[in-house]
Amino acid sequence: MGGAFTAIPGGAEALCANPASLLELTSPELTAVYGRLYSGLSDDSKIGQGYFAFAAPVKRYLQGAAGFAWNDTRLSEAYSETSYSVSYATTVYRGIGAGLTLKYMRRGYVSDAYTALDPVFAAGYSKAALGADLGFFYRYRTNYAFGLSIKNLNKPDLGLASADRLPVEVRAGASYLMRASLLDLDAAFAGPDYTISAGAEYAFQKRYALRLGLAAGNNSRRNVNLGVGGRFGLAAFDYAYTLPLSGIANTAGSHRLAFSFRFGAEADLLRADELATAAALSRAQDRAALQEEKIRVLQERLDAVVRQSITAPAAAQPQDEKLRLLQERLDAALRQGATPAAQPVQVQPAVQPESAAQAEIRNQIEILKLELEKSRLEMEALKAHAAKPAVVAPQPKPQPQPEQPAVRRTSYTVKEGDTLESIAAAIYGNSARWPEIYRANSGSLGRGGDLKPGQVLVLP
Repeated sequence: MGGAFTAIPGGAEALCANPASLLELTSPELTAVYGRLYSGLSDDSKIGQGYFAFAAPVKRYLQGAAGFAWNDTRLSEAYSETSYSVSYATTVYRGIGAGLTLKYMRRGYVSDAYTALDPVFAAGYSKAALGADLGFFYRYRTNYAFGLSIKNLNKPDLGLASADRLPVEVRAGASYLMRASLLDLDAAFAGPDYTISAGAEYAFQKRYALRLGLAAGNNSRRNVNLGVGGRFGLAAFDYAYTLPLSGIANTAGSHRLAFSFRFGAEADLLRADELATAAALSRAQDRAALQEEKIRVLQERLDAVVRQSITAPAAAQPQDEKLRLLQERLDAALRQGATPAAQPVQVQPAVQPESAAQAEIRNQIEILKLELEKSRLEMEALKAHAAKPAVVAPQPKPQPQPEQPAVRRTSYTVKEGDTLESIAAAIYGNSARWPEIYRANSGSLGRGGDLKPGQVLVLP
């Protein structure tokens, strides 16, 4: 995938990419990776890589996900880089996940005739330091996800004779998930260096996957990645090949082979679109709660404005306006043949028209009510999708019924307690078709979609 993993839902390998993406892990997972890096170098150097990680959801106490990882890279038994990492991720605000990784890192060199004479190694052949990574993950909608990772926050020093601090690396990414495909894009910055990575994955037969990635950066660093993967029950195998196009010469490329295993019966049935559905349902619930709160606050503001207009002192009206109203009532009484004494005239207070402030608040409330209904319908649809069984048993074929002449209703009289959704369910058998009724009667319903008993609706 070109190394673009910041915004991809991660398994146990997420500890070294973006710890916050661990939140989309639904069952414990173990991952082991072996890599042969830059094979075929002219000096016959052998660079090997090993990675082992375990991650699992945390369902009690501090809900979220946690993991442990070991990563080791070695050069022909002469040099090694080893790290041990512990990560934890949780939701911090309205579907936004945050993850923290604490890691112990060590660089080591092998003593030989050359290093024994080098003053750089006078104080020892290894150096260790503690580091920290921070990550964020957010699934905006079912198909879209965004990630941000900040590595080496404290700039750990791994130098021997002098300081050699690792630079802070900031990586941001976005991914687009389809039913059978995944696209992602990353941008990474570490000191003066930058890298742009892009990857694509195509899945077929719900078991196999093909991957392609490209990465390019400054100093003529470019490489292409090809990969293939397969899942068999709870186990999965992945292979990736990286070929440098520039920057490193005289190499046949890097090879990585990964094995992962998920624990739990649900792991074999869980798919990426189900993960996205769960995240979308959580966001819809948060959005509905926010809309209800806005409606409550706006209703309180409207009640306050109405009370203020009612309790305003009558003296606020000009005296000449009161006299004009009184004269009009007297003239009307005389025209009807009654005297003022026989028919006393009472001056009624003028009905105050709705102020601009009241109209604006009421309009906002109606709009929010409509949005709230849409959010509730979205939640119902997502719940129905999540509850759909993974394997549908064959159903007996229905017996043919004699055809009945279809009678199409063109109107409907509203009854007490009716809503657009209940009417759509009764007429069409599908409450999600309420917008069709709303659009056909928008002139009489208004923006809020409120119904009155006895009102006649046109059925499209």
